Amino acid sequence: MRHSALLLVLLTSCADPSASETTGAEPTGTDALAHFRQLVGEWIDSTSIAEHTCFERWTMEDDSTISGFGHVLAGGDTVFIEDLRLSLTNGNVVYSARVGSQNNGSWVPFKAVPTGPDTLMFENPGHDFPQCITYARTSSGWDVSVTGSERGVDRSEHFRFIRR
Repeated sequence: MRHSALLLVLLTSCADPSASETTGAEPTGTDALAHFRQLVGEWIDSTSIAEHTCFERWTMEDDSTISGFGHVLAGGDTVFIEDLRLSLTNGNVVYSARVGSQNNGSWVPFKAVPTGPDTLMFENPGHDFPQCITYARTSSGWDVSVTGSERGVDRSEHFRFIRR
C-alpha cells in the first residue's frame, strides 16, 4: 500500500520501542483505547504538501473502535481517500488503513507499540510502505510521520495536522 499524504511525524525511529515508556500499546483497565481517544476530532494539514490539503476525521464508533476517514484535496479535486480504524484486536490496539485501489481494498493492520504519553506509534514491519506510522502531539495538533523502506530505499512523509 502506497500511503500518500495522510498519515503522520515525530522524527523517532520505530526500530527501538523498548527505549520508550509503555503508555498506549498495551490495554489497561476497562478502556483500552483511552490513550488513543485524543485523535477524535477533525484535523487539517494545508502546509506540508504544496497545493494539497490533507484531512483526517476520527469518531468514536463504540467502546472498542475509533473510526477514521482521510482524504486529500488538490484544488477542489479529491486525489486520495482512505478509511482508518483503531480497534482492540486480540488484546492489542491496532491501527488499520484501507485504500480501495491498494492491497485489493483490504485493511492493512499496524500494531500499537509502547510510547510516551504524547505519542501514538504503530508498526507493521512486513508491509511494503509504510512500516511505521507515528502521531506526535504538539501544542496545536499532531505531527505525523509515515516511514519505512520501499523497494530497499528509505522513505518518509510528514504532516502537521491542526484541529479544524
